Amino acid sequence: MSEDIRALSEAIARNVRPGTFPVAVKLARHGEEITQRSKSPVSGFGHPIAVCQGLTIARTFGWTLVFGREDHACLLASVSAGHIEPDLFLQGEVADLYQDDPEVARRMEAGYPRHDAGSIDGIWLSPLDRCEFVPDLAVIYGNPAQILVLIHAANYGYGDGVRSASTGRFGCATWIAGAVQSGECTYMVPCSGERVFAGTQDQEMSFIVPRSKFKSLTEGLAVMRKKGTYRYPVPNMSLMSEPKLPPRYRHLDPGEKP
Repeated sequence: MSEDIRALSEAIARNVRPGTFPVAVKLARHGEEITQRSKSPVSGFGHPIAVCQGLTIARTFGWTLVFGREDHACLLASVSAGHIEPDLFLQGEVADLYQDDPEVARRMEAGYPRHDAGSIDGIWLSPLDRCEFVPDLAVIYGNPAQILVLIHAANYGYGDGVRSASTGRFGCATWIAGAVQSGECTYMVPCSGERVFAGTQDQEMSFIVPRSKFKSLTEGLAVMRKKGTYRYPVPNMSLMSEPKLPPRYRHLDPGEKP
């Protein structure tokens, strides 16, 4: 494991304290050899699963999974990974669950990031502190207060904020393709499919950091902690304020003046 990966993993554990493992993601191209022990949905479980389910397995079970073309139960991820041609998807027929206007549906589908067909051989998912490959990005889950720590850290040294965009669906496209292509950190409200099929909890959000930002995010986490600007767990400063109790409570002290 390289030093920047180890440093980021330790910084997240110390400053964010997520309830599940941060997940390293590798978009393996043809010819790349990864020797880490792993499971594939079809060979390991006997059937395909959605890639968002795989992400939950990696961050809760601590397993390493790899998704090839045959392992995707949800073909939206196959489109984003370039495992299938996007032509039928781009016609917008799947989006009629979300849009009535066919033109709007086609525009919606065209807006999702994706890799060129055939360019990605497999998607590897592993806990960040256990990965034996060089990841393209990491995905961290937490509640809004924890994600805010990461936003502050990612914005350190930049100042123009961390941006997020969502249509409420097809959230995996953001980490399969979007963050790698943009080279920028982003945060997400996990999509409806992830809630329904992958068991993502009501209070959970996610934060995606591309490999190019590992070092700056680690530095930002350290600086924000040192400055004390915002920390998690969030200190409740009202604990040092005088409580305004009902007047009758004062009568419990015989020496209390009326």
